[in-house]
Amino acid sequence: MSANADANPPRTRPVDPGHAARRSASWTIAHTADDGPRPAGSQSIQRALVLLNLVGVLARDRPEGVSLAELTRVSGRPKASVRRTLVALASEGFVEQDPDSALYRLGVQARVLGGLAEQDGGDLGALSTDSLIRLADASADTSFLTVRHGSYGVCTHRQEGPGRIRNYALAVGDRHPLGIGAGSLAILSALSDAEVEEVLASTSATRRRYPLFDDDALRHLVRRSRQAGYALNEGRVVPGSWAVGVAIHDAADRPVAAFSVASIAERLDRNRQHDLAALLAQEAATVHTALVRAQQSRRTRGRP
Repeated sequence: MSANADANPPRTRPVDPGHAARRSASWTIAHTADDGPRPAGSQSIQRALVLLNLVGVLARDRPEGVSLAELTRVSGRPKASVRRTLVALASEGFVEQDPDSALYRLGVQARVLGGLAEQDGGDLGALSTDSLIRLADASADTSFLTVRHGSYGVCTHRQEGPGRIRNYALAVGDRHPLGIGAGSLAILSALSDAEVEEVLASTSATRRRYPLFDDDALRHLVRRSRQAGYALNEGRVVPGSWAVGVAIHDAADRPVAAFSVASIAERLDRNRQHDLAALLAQEAATVHTALVRAQQSRRTRGRP
């Protein structure tokens, strides 16, 4: 950690949480269009799930909730269709509407499902919590958990460090093609060459939104990451936002997630990149060991 950086921290541009949420929501919409063919008759289910995601992402920084008008605008769907879907989700408890403001937020059933997922002894998020805190404390920056979902990486956890720099380039709910961002790139780089090519093919349409991440650029970044032993995002997604990432492997040694630490360029010179990579690798190994133990425990109890 640089003494100069601590004494005179670079100024960062104030971030509008609402803008960040709308950005994340737009990515949620954009990245559901080209995930491949879906079973016949599943379109209405898919639309409802996308809308549920939008309520969660848009209301993430707005405890009071989000309006029907904004959900309609961001989703690009007819207002009447959005309202019908919200009514159905509300009837099952997945969203709720404030009776006074008419704003929507996640409902009790959505929170119940989240809680049930975290009760699983092998839940990646729960097993990663202590590691994220240690990474944020040790770096004084922001640490993230990115989880693989097919050809995409989803930010599921974010932990602020005690330093004065706040990196808002990635937030919980953000979803990018694998290779976009340090954690996502770490996952992609840990895949086989054949799997990398499959990812590039399946995300080619979405990556048109990312001019610095064409096929050749990603292949180069994968080679560089493998050689270095960690992934580096040097402001390719959001100018000025730098990050280092390391993949997390599950009990079967598959890259299923990644830890990353994000800051600004001035705080991530080559020496500090190496230092952070070592910390990230240590915590990734800790979570891998916990996942192996969780799988062994399930087998002992007769669970698949």
